[in-house]
Amino acid sequence: MPLKYLFQVTYKDGSTFTQNEEDKSISGDETKSCYFDVKQDEVKSFFLFNNEHQYSVNLEDGHFEVDGLPFFMHTDFLLKDFRIVFYRMHEHDIEVGAEKDKEIAHRIAYCFGWQTNDKEGKNVQRVMTIQ
Repeated sequence: MPLKYLFQVTYKDGSTFTQNEEDKSISGDETKSCYFDVKQDEVKSFFLFNNEHQYSVNLEDGHFEVDGLPFFMHTDFLLKDFRIVFYRMHEHDIEVGAEKDKEIAHRIAYCFGWQTNDKEGKNVQRVMTIQ
C-alpha cells in the first residue's frame, strides 16, 4: 500500500532528511524503514506532507501546525527537551472464509508528536493522529 504521507525532518543545524516513497533506509539495511535514519537527538521539527496538506511539530517549543496554522496541545510552558514520537497504526478488515481469508480493507493512521518529562519526572506526551 503506498504511503499517503511522507515525513521530512529539519535538524537543528538547518539540514533536512526526507523519507523516500519506498520507505527504505539509506543506511544500507533495506529491511529498515527511513525512520531508522533519523538522528533523533538532532531533530528540530518533523513534518508529514502530501500534495494537499502539511502537518508538523516543532520540538523547540512543542507547538504543532496544520497547513501553516500553529497551535499548542499543552498549557505547561515550562516543559522542555521535547523528543519526537512517530508511528503508523495499521487497521485491517479481514473476511474470514472457509478456504481462504481475504483482506477487504487496510487503513493507516499516522501518529506524530512529542514526549518529554515534567519537573516531577513524569512522562508527558502529545500525539496528533491523521488518517
